Amino acid sequence: MNKAALLERLRKMPPKARWVASGAGCLLLAVLLYPRDSVSFMPAAPQGLELMPEDIATVRFAPLAGQLDFNGTLMPVRQMLLNARVAGEVTDVPVREGEAVAEGAILIRQDNRDMRSRLAQAEAAVQSVKAEHENAKEQVEKYRQLTDKNFFSRNDLNKATTQAAVLESQLRANLAQVSVAQKELESALLRAPFAGIVSERLVEPGQLVMPNTPLLRIVDLRELELAIQLPSAEIARVQKGQKVSFRADAFGTEEFTGTIVRLNPLAKASNRKITVYALVRNPDLRLRGGLFVHGRLQDANAAAGLVIPVTAVQARDGQSGVMVVRKQRLAWQPVTLGPRDERSGQVLVASGLVEGETVVATRVPLERAGAPVRFAEAVVGNTRSGG
Repeated sequence: MNKAALLERLRKMPPKARWVASGAGCLLLAVLLYPRDSVSFMPAAPQGLELMPEDIATVRFAPLAGQLDFNGTLMPVRQMLLNARVAGEVTDVPVREGEAVAEGAILIRQDNRDMRSRLAQAEAAVQSVKAEHENAKEQVEKYRQLTDKNFFSRNDLNKATTQAAVLESQLRANLAQVSVAQKELESALLRAPFAGIVSERLVEPGQLVMPNTPLLRIVDLRELELAIQLPSAEIARVQKGQKVSFRADAFGTEEFTGTIVRLNPLAKASNRKITVYALVRNPDLRLRGGLFVHGRLQDANAAAGLVIPVTAVQARDGQSGVMVVRKQRLAWQPVTLGPRDERSGQVLVASGLVEGETVVATRVPLERAGAPVRFAEAVVGNTRSGG
């Protein structure tokens, strides 16, 4: 409707209607002309995101599921419980528990007076029979010469020869008795079979002991054996020569190493676990037998590559990807994944990431891409790795 037609229509209205229409028009014009604040139609900036240490992971090169966690016990490779070899009273124990001893050092002395007497008697008997045997041999030689000249009969020679043989047998028997007496006397003096440390002292001077009575235990701490029980399902990942690393509570975070040397051929019927033995060198004797340790065994056959937590992986439009932190902002990064290990929560990344990048290890809405990131103070120096 044009302006002329509108004015003509207003003239034809009753006076009261014209007044109402004019007022409404003025009100509409005032509303349209009233000043208002300008409104921006730019999209709102995404809100910032604070990340805690457990929210992020560093992309690192490592074997997939490259370790088996274990608990085990350290024991000396060489240890010996020394028992009494002869009956008698203990007269001296010159060593105590915790004392280092050299190979051949005297550990126990027993009363050996009766043993010395028996040895002296056996040696005297040997000397006596030896003299008789020498005379008998001279007699046989003399009879042989005289028999050749027909001064003695052949029968007399045979008797002399038989007597010499009897004395020779008796001499050998007496020499054997001397050897037995000497061994008995030596057995009353207990010596260290190897260099080590006395771990148990089970006897005191004045105590009467019988053969096979436990006296002392000695251990060599220079080489220890770590016994590890692993599930039978994991035994394919273990082989001789593999390295293990472990910690003992007494040494805090200090790590020690060992080498797998033996695998038990049978699994225990009670728990279906197989015992694996690792050799641990201990030249400074710091580690002790009986220590309970916890550590990890490296799987030499595990696939290796860039590893991230499985929880970092998300999908968008059918494409796997992760949220990475770049220039203090979240960024969506598509990735190509490799094998994964659900037990350890790790997955290999074939492409899309580089070693050292920081990924968000927790679920973050994809629309948060581009949001600024602020790290909690605890994150500094405490970023966990990709596994």
